[in-house]
Parts: sequence; C-alpha cells; structure tokens
Amino acid sequence: MGAPSYSTLDYHEETKHSELSVRLSAHYLDWENKPSPFKTYRNLPSVPLPRDIPRPGQGSQAAIKGVLSATGKGRVDLRTLAEVLFFSAGLTRRVGIGNQTYYMRAASATGALYPIELYVVSGGIEGLSAGVYHFDPLGFALVKLRDGDYRSELGAACGRDCLFSPVTIALTSLAWRNAWKYQARSYRHWFWDGGVIAANLLATCSSEGLATKLSVGFVDAEIDRLLGLQRGEEASVALASVGMGLAKVPQRATKGVLETSPEAEPTSKGEVVYPAIWRANEVSSLAGLAEVESWREGSRPAPRGEAHDRAKFRLRPWNEEGHGASPLSEVILRRGSTRRFARKSISFEALSTIIDASTSDIPIDFLPLIDFYMIANDVQGLPQGSYFFNRGAGSLEQLKAGHLRSMSAYLCLEQPLFGDASVVFFLMADLGQVVSSLGDRGYRAAQFEAGIRAGKIYLSSYSVLIGASGSTFFDDAVTEFFSPHAKGKSAMIAVGVGVPAYKALPGTILPQLRVDPTIPPHPDGTSPPGQI
Repeated sequence: MGAPSYSTLDYHEETKHSELSVRLSAHYLDWENKPSPFKTYRNLPSVPLPRDIPRPGQGSQAAIKGVLSATGKGRVDLRTLAEVLFFSAGLTRRVGIGNQTYYMRAASATGALYPIELYVVSGGIEGLSAGVYHFDPLGFALVKLRDGDYRSELGAACGRDCLFSPVTIALTSLAWRNAWKYQARSYRHWFWDGGVIAANLLATCSSEGLATKLSVGFVDAEIDRLLGLQRGEEASVALASVGMGLAKVPQRATKGVLETSPEAEPTSKGEVVYPAIWRANEVSSLAGLAEVESWREGSRPAPRGEAHDRAKFRLRPWNEEGHGASPLSEVILRRGSTRRFARKSISFEALSTIIDASTSDIPIDFLPLIDFYMIANDVQGLPQGSYFFNRGAGSLEQLKAGHLRSMSAYLCLEQPLFGDASVVFFLMADLGQVVSSLGDRGYRAAQFEAGIRAGKIYLSSYSVLIGASGSTFFDDAVTEFFSPHAKGKSAMIAVGVGVPAYKALPGTILPQLRVDPTIPPHPDGTSPPGQI
C-alpha cells in the first residue's frame, strides 16, 4: 500500500498555534533579508493610470453590503479601473523611519507585508487596450505582460463570468513575502490578505454600480500560466469579474496560452521554501474546467441543529441615511489597524451595524461556510460574555456569561490589545464538513470567505467611527473555549474592534493623485481627505 495522500486538513493540523509551539519556535526575523513589498519587472512597457481618479461616493454601509449604486457610472473605463485598483490595493500612507520609507495600503495585510499582487485581464476598454497587465501600486501604472484579448483563455479556465466581463482582476500571492515572518502558516494568510482586498474591491465596484463576481474555482495551472507566474514562488488566489454582463463574448476561439517568464527584480537576497505551503496548494488545485464546474456544484455542509434556551439579542443596526454615514472613499482612507484600544464601550447599535454588514451576502462561486463567534467585553446593552451569531434569526445567542477580557487576550496569542478590545470576533468553519463536501479546494474557500468577512468588519467598524485589528490565535484553544457549540469547528481568523486609544490621521491618495473635481468638498469647505 502507498503512503496516505496529503490533504489540506493535514496542512491545517501541522500549522496550528499552541502555547508550546509558539514558545518553542526558534524562528527569528532576518531584517537584512526582508522581502520588498513591491514587485518590479525589468524592461516591460507600462501604461500610467489616470491621476484624476473618481472616489467611491456611495454610503459606506450600502457599499459594504454590496448594494449596487444607482448613481454609479455603471461602466468600466480606465478611470474606473484605476479607482477600483486604488481603493482595493493602492498606497494610502507614507511613513519615514530613519532613512527608510514605508507605505501602507487601502486594505490591511498581515504583518504589513502585502503578499497579494493584482493583475488585470482586459478585453479592451476605453483608455486601455486588450491585454494582460500587472498593477504597480508604487508607480500607479499597469505593466503590460501580454498584448491581445485573452478572455477566451480566461473563460476556458474559470467559466462564463469572465467571458461577459470587460475586465477580470486576478489576485495572486508571492509566497516568500509573507512566509518570511509567518513560515508555513502563511498559506492561510494568502486567503486572509486576499479576502480583505476583495472586500474593498467589491465595495468599490458596488459604489460604481458594477456587478462583480468572485471566483475561487479555476484551473490553477492555466491562470498561473496566463499571468506569467513563477512556479514555486507565486500562485493565483482568486478572480474578480468586474462589470458582469457589460461585454460581448470574444469572437475568436481559444488558442491556448504560450509560456512566458517576464523577468522581475528579486524579492530579497534569499528565499526559504516551505514545502507544506506548496503541498497544500497543489492538493487543492483544480485540473480542468470540468473539475471547476463539478466543484462549484458541491453543496454547503448541512448545519447542525441544536435545541437551547440561551439568551438572545436581536440586532439593531443603524439606518444609514438617518445616521449620516460617511461615503465609502472616506472610510477606506480612514481605515487602519488599531494598535491600542481604550477599553471604552461601543453601542449595541454600532456592533449590530458591523455584524449586519459583515455577514451580508458575497457574490462568489460557493455558498457561505463561515460562522461568527465573539467575545463581548464592553458593549452597551449587551451582557459581557461569549456569543454566536444566528444568521437566520438575526440575533446574538449568549454561550457564556462573565468578564472575559483575559480570555480574549489569551486566545489571540496573549496579546493585550485583544483584551482591551470591546469585541473580538472569531470567524470559524467546520473544516471536516467543508472538505468532505467541497474537497481540498473547500479549504481555500473557507479561508478566503473569512478574509472577505474580516475585510467587511474592518470597513464597517471604521464606518461607525471605531477601530479594528486582525489577529492570529491558539487554534485548538479557540475551539475548546466556544465548545460545545463550536465542537468540530476551526478558527479561520480573529478581529478585534473597539475605540482607539489615540487619534489617527486619515490616509491620503498616493502617489500624488488628484481627486476628481466633480466631487464636491466637505460642507465645512475643506477638501476631502486624500487631497494633496
């Protein structure tokens, strides 16, 4: 008999954090070998993106929930594409430390390492010829990798959604950029960081009235070849078909994609390969379009019913129009990762608004897999304790009562920040049922959905004028704490929310981009945040 096959469940078990694994780790950060956060190609032409980008002006909560704006442009041209790229992954902050310059971006990233790259497959739009491009956030330009309309090849690898969209944005991960700090566990981060960017992307597209669909199911080898990715260094994470229904199907038949290896600057002086990452990616890959379509037909694991008499608290989200919520552009520029919480209370209405937006439907090629658990440390009108969000009933169900600040800190690797937070969310999935139903690709799906929902928590928290910060965790301790309700479930990601203990300046629009003059200034006469 041969050796048993490797699965993503094996990978997940191998990369769990525990008190013992964290304390015994000999890993250290080699700052002299830290990877560059920017991918730079050598000797390739680029197309500058417009500097007068529009700003997503829809109310933030509606945009986060995916309500298509009736006043958005409703079409994709180069300026709209620039807007989507900037508010998904553009540079919003520049910080000088010593003689080094560091940049922060529109969406958060674990360790501020920014492993996710964005590529554009264009069928030809106003201002941009058909081709395959890489998004360069530092130069705010598109680097051309291939010339011509490759939507037929894209459709052959991911299905019809890509055929009817004028533009598809591909999210990839440069593995070493995150593994430098997080080692083999960083494969999880591909989908967390990609999901957070996808949350921004979906909200921005909604603000422009553009129907958008995310795909986790695609033929990996074909997409990686189309984008010219180096095997064992970078791989595709997800696809976003932007402006669905706005394009005609390409006339020419699929002709295949020739191999290309565009030369890029080295990420750092040397790289360490973590085989577990590539084993997990290989075993969860899909080999052909028939396999992709079969995967999409997989059903969601059946939820387990449970009789109980737990205390219930029905959500009371704010009405956005009556509450005067900020437009999406301001929220994205305001967003950061809170480093200190003030141990102050937040209102139950604010919490309800965050949960309502974060659990909203996602236009993606699988059904929801993620459950919301949380520890409430200081919420007005909500007793301290742990909770499960019952999506069908729209209510929080109390699991345990009591003062749990020390527990929320402990579960998040004993970080005081998450003991100070008003609420700490733990997004969980039954991975056994997920992989049984959706195969190893389901592991990617669960992690990616968790990343998107974490991104929605970030955006909706900043929209109600509080802060948020993501965290890793002691895996089995989280499951044990929320059991018996969470028995068999695994934590995907944790996010703390609360009142920041300091006042942070909002981000701006970099590099030296101009704000669309058709957008009026604030009522107080000042220019909108981001004006340079």
